[in-house]
Amino acid sequence: MDVNRRINRIYFLVVILVFTGSAAFSQDLDKRITLSLPDCRLSDGLRAISDSGKIFFSYNPKAIPAQLKINIQAKNRTIREILDEILIPNGMTYSLVENQVVIKPRIVFSPLAEGEKKTDLKTSTLHGYIRDKATGEVLIGANVFIRSTGTGATTNGYGFYSLTVPPGDYSLIISYIGYQTQEILVSLEDNYRLSFDLEDVLVEIPEVEVKAGNEETDIQKNRPGEIRISRKMLAQMPGFGGNLDIIRALQAIPGIQTYGDGSSNYYVRGGNRDQNLLLIDDVPVYNPSHLFGFYSALAPDAINDVQIFKGDFPAKFGGRLSSVIDVKVKEGNLKRFGFSGNAGPYASYLSLEGPIVKNKASYFISGRISTINWLNRIVTGLKNFDFQFYDINVKLNWKANDNNRFFMTFYTGNDNFDQIINSSFRTYGIRWNNIAGALRWNHVFSSRLFSNTTVNISRYNYFLFISKEQDDYWKSSIANLSLKSDFTWFLNPRNTLKAGFEVSAHQANPGNVSLTGTNDSETIPQVAKYHSMEYDLYLSNEQMLGKKVMLRYGLRLPVWQDLGPTTLYYFNGNHQVIDSVQIANNASYAAFFSPEPRLSIIWTINEKSALSGNYMRNTQFLQVLSNSIGPFTSLDVWVPCGPNIPAQKADQFSLGYFRKIIRGKFNFSAEAFYKQYHDHLDYKDHANLLYNPLIEGELRFGKAWSYGLELLLRKTTGRFTGWIGYTFSRAFIQTDGVNNDQVYPASYDRPHDVCVNLSFNDQKHWMLSANWVFMSGGAITTPIGFYYYDGYSVPVYGDKNNDRLPVYHRLDLSATYAFNKPGNKFQHSLTITLYNAYGRLNPFSVNFNKMIDDQGNIVIPANLNGGYERVPTTISVAGIIPSINYQFKF
Repeated sequence: MDVNRRINRIYFLVVILVFTGSAAFSQDLDKRITLSLPDCRLSDGLRAISDSGKIFFSYNPKAIPAQLKINIQAKNRTIREILDEILIPNGMTYSLVENQVVIKPRIVFSPLAEGEKKTDLKTSTLHGYIRDKATGEVLIGANVFIRSTGTGATTNGYGFYSLTVPPGDYSLIISYIGYQTQEILVSLEDNYRLSFDLEDVLVEIPEVEVKAGNEETDIQKNRPGEIRISRKMLAQMPGFGGNLDIIRALQAIPGIQTYGDGSSNYYVRGGNRDQNLLLIDDVPVYNPSHLFGFYSALAPDAINDVQIFKGDFPAKFGGRLSSVIDVKVKEGNLKRFGFSGNAGPYASYLSLEGPIVKNKASYFISGRISTINWLNRIVTGLKNFDFQFYDINVKLNWKANDNNRFFMTFYTGNDNFDQIINSSFRTYGIRWNNIAGALRWNHVFSSRLFSNTTVNISRYNYFLFISKEQDDYWKSSIANLSLKSDFTWFLNPRNTLKAGFEVSAHQANPGNVSLTGTNDSETIPQVAKYHSMEYDLYLSNEQMLGKKVMLRYGLRLPVWQDLGPTTLYYFNGNHQVIDSVQIANNASYAAFFSPEPRLSIIWTINEKSALSGNYMRNTQFLQVLSNSIGPFTSLDVWVPCGPNIPAQKADQFSLGYFRKIIRGKFNFSAEAFYKQYHDHLDYKDHANLLYNPLIEGELRFGKAWSYGLELLLRKTTGRFTGWIGYTFSRAFIQTDGVNNDQVYPASYDRPHDVCVNLSFNDQKHWMLSANWVFMSGGAITTPIGFYYYDGYSVPVYGDKNNDRLPVYHRLDLSATYAFNKPGNKFQHSLTITLYNAYGRLNPFSVNFNKMIDDQGNIVIPANLNGGYERVPTTISVAGIIPSINYQFKF
């Protein structure tokens, strides 16, 4: 027996050496060859294919019938076609792993799904979940393909897939970026449940590429207006202070622009900052910032998957005009206990995860706290200030059975900024906090019907302290409580129906003063609070027309209702109050209905390229009131639409082109868009938005439009990865009574935006990354002269937004050294980052100090970008910001 085992091992090694001896062979399975081998052994046939096609094989001769007699008659055929012909019918399959064509025996899957009986069906449905093998975490956006037909499915936001085909034998390919691809042969006779656990590709292993039989299906999933960002992609981008940051990652995406340093505000395709919806496990978060935007409110280690929609929203999303950022939080390791952390000079975090019941229930807990106050002792300008923030993420996951899973998500974050007069007295400060929570139920009705039901609550509070010691403050807030249920019906391979409903209760406090220890509070007028209800229904379908055209069309039906108690003011044509009415509790005083159609078409030109076209209408019932364009705008006043505030609407048209180039290693996309805004929110000159009971009279409504072109060249495989993106876009506004009724550029109109992101991974210890951004300066209003009145000089202003800030550009660098080789249970590394590496002072505001020339005249700047001595004083947030962070994971 031992002798036989040794012989088998030697024979196995010899076969591998014979077939893999030439390291120069390239694994091109689409290469065409000509062979004529009648009645030969399988091993001889593989050797002939290896010699002719310059590829090599790896297999165990004890596991496959190496002596099997086969017949090869191939004239100018691809190697893939030949292998499909000689292997699959004979119970074998193959895949490309670590630069080798690995041949394995067929795996026949035949058991029925739990609770189902065998029936005489004309189709078979395969369904289940795709997970990370090490953690049990579901993989969102993973692919399941049938090699011979090109038919495929993609896991939804909860890791579930469903694939319906006629009964028969199929080669099934399961893949996900960054994971080892699986390929099995299945015999389908009925409806089956089959879940897959994929193994992570270790860093030192070359990336595995398995090409499905029909690459057109892969092309159809590339929509220029949709982008998915995984944790691995985030890890390749230099974050601020050595932390991964989703908000900063957005800046590297064409069509999305951030304000700049010290701001979490971002603008998408010419829309304002409040027109973006950020969801954490289906819960809206209204202010995703820490430390005035240097950090996002999402702890890096809590993120599992991020999907960004900026062109064609799925019908299940609504309520915003510009974008949806859909973030899924990690579920927790179902297999074993683990922890990870990051210790840095500005912020540090620690995460814990593990099974409550192995393979049944798990938890994930992450906490982050600022460590920045040491700067107060060494930076003169910060000695009188105190910065603090923290956030906590918790997620519980319970798999009740194969058809039911339950989740609980909780997030809270808090920021404090105080001015310290002495050791015991703080005269003023600001504070803001977010609280979000959700209970979610995933249910599998059948192999083709999946549902997700969520109850969520979210609240955002902002405090402006007049006196910390006396607890006197101004406060604004917004909150919502929602119930939503989404259904996905995998009708057949060509149609996936999605439908759902949502009911939400909203409350908004536009800002009121709270004073203690004084009678003044009795005389201070109260700003009316808002109470609203929202009801939404939607239906959509993803449909394949032939093999070339994919449609996604749908309709969303939102209804908005305003309720008492509140005070309703009536204004005349000059925006002056003429009457007021007290609305009783729960009495309805306004309602809006606005159908929202969506249509998306993708035409696959060939296996390398595709065209797309989109149209959608969106309605926004909630908006932020703020006429400030500065970066430090955590001060948000949210109000709903009503009798004096119409709902904003936007129609967007886009046309895109996608192409794989240079042997599929690079992806190129281009998309042009045009957006028309109706009832665009604007403000009268010198509007008073802070603590104003008549705030609705300060508002004006007009029209706006934006257009642009987005280009992206991206490389996602190999040691060097990254992308180059360019955006040209314009945004204009026209409002009666503003700027003399003339068109003017929006403050966030920045015509040119360039981003270059590069990453190098040596697949052992080092990972280097760089990110460079360039943006046109934002539009601002500057005076065109002065006049004297009663001994004072008064500035004279011309057109609104008649000038621009200097151009913004910044280079961020990051270097990470891993002390362990990949694969070790305990991983730790050191990361050095340079934010704004070459110290560019990017202004965010301009001060017009009166400057006197030699003749004693006041000089007004005419060109902010010019080299004149009359350039005004500008204020920048920071120069170079270095950081060194220690990271660990078990």
